[in-house]
Amino acid sequence: MKNFLKTQLARFKNDDSGAVSVEWVVLTASMIGIGIGAITLVADSSEGVASTSNDQLAEAMTDAAS
Repeated sequence: MKNFLKTQLARFKNDDSGAVSVEWVVLTASMIGIGIGAITLVADSSEGVASTSNDQLAEAMTDAAS
């Protein structure tokens, strides 16, 4: 009985098949976080550019109409 338990504990200790799943979950979560951060950064920056472009286009259209 003791040999059986020792064998099972040794097998459990050496089994690392679940570690790969945990690594992929952490890697995927970090990539999603980086992606959300990048999208937020680009969206905030492009909002100002779009507003400026819109103002300049409206001014050009007003000048062209007169």
